[in-house]
Amino acid sequence: METIFISIASYRDPELIPTIQDCITNAKNPDRLRFGICWQHDDTESLNDYKDDSRFKIIDVPYEHSKGTCWARNLIQSLYEDETYYLQLDSHHRFSKNWDTTLVKMLKELKKKGHKKPLLTAYLPGFDPKNDPNGRINECWNLEFDRYLPEGPIFIKPHVIDGWKDLEGPIPSRFLSGHFIFTIGKWANEVKYDPYYYFHGEEPSLAARSFTHGYDLFHPHIPVIWHEYIRNGKTKQWDDDKEWSKKNSTSYSRYRALHGMGGELPDTLMDLEKYSFGKERTLEEYEKYIGVKFNTRQVHKHTSEYKPLPVPLENFDDNLLNKIKVCIDVYKGSITELDYTSFVIAILDENGNDLYRQDADISEIKSLLNSDPNDQFIHIWREYNDNKQPTSWRVWPYSESKGWCERIENNISYE
Repeated sequence: METIFISIASYRDPELIPTIQDCITNAKNPDRLRFGICWQHDDTESLNDYKDDSRFKIIDVPYEHSKGTCWARNLIQSLYEDETYYLQLDSHHRFSKNWDTTLVKMLKELKKKGHKKPLLTAYLPGFDPKNDPNGRINECWNLEFDRYLPEGPIFIKPHVIDGWKDLEGPIPSRFLSGHFIFTIGKWANEVKYDPYYYFHGEEPSLAARSFTHGYDLFHPHIPVIWHEYIRNGKTKQWDDDKEWSKKNSTSYSRYRALHGMGGELPDTLMDLEKYSFGKERTLEEYEKYIGVKFNTRQVHKHTSEYKPLPVPLENFDDNLLNKIKVCIDVYKGSITELDYTSFVIAILDENGNDLYRQDADISEIKSLLNSDPNDQFIHIWREYNDNKQPTSWRVWPYSESKGWCERIENNISYE
């Protein structure tokens, strides 16, 4: 019988048991499921119902000892024992009826088409545990390039697949989602999770590493599994970990070093070669495939416009853009007047000269100030194309009663 190894990293998550139950209940062949769970928990949680179940291998971790998601997923890979397929999930999912046979069939069809190592992945459509199944979003999403983070990694965003209802099979993907990977089992041995990553950089680095190990990435064409995104009031690992920022900085360093985006201090790059690229394809081939150039932080026009694969290779370099996308975080306490009519919003170079300017009018200002009342900041996004990285930003409010107010400025960090 073909088996499925299911990797679940759970951190103090009340949805873990409902996820396990729904996974088993909706599988056509529940006996073929093999669970590997890194259970990072407090004293209120219990997995007693599964500790004597031969299908389960549980790594028991008091939550205070957790080092983050990637560390946990690396531990789980050590539990893999040559199962036929590998499914990686978070601990908050719901499943369609016969989800296991549906995913296996997709993978086998891709193999018939010549893909020796197909890998299904996506940002899955969402569900609401308080309104399930009625609250499920029934559509298929792909993964699109959004921007380079100032620290280096590509930031990915979901987008509804155009015409997904008319698709007859999975479609090619540029990127990979950590909360849904379904592929052949040996991926667990070939693409080892880097435990020194914390959060940012995990998914785009895994995509590049999987591709260079010979894996072809695809998005499912029908909804099969759903993921909980909002998770209001539920504790995340970074809520408890006072060192999370330092660990995340290490992730950035490793990503930049691996992708040729700048030199790093040796002590931040422990075992980097062990978690590097494969030998079946090169990083340059991956760049041409998805339409980016890492060392110059450029993106191909085709990719930036969310056009489907393949990326045209003719005049590839001539179509590379330096897509700059900046989030300007302004403390609400510095916005004190009630009659603003405009904000000058400028992105600056190292000498304080304007690289880009797009002012905010009354309508945008009202929208910004009326956003999330629990957030202490307003978040102003600006996007443009340039071949020079910005150094800082300036917001200069104008009040109808007081005229020009104090300028608000801050640097843009790249570390």
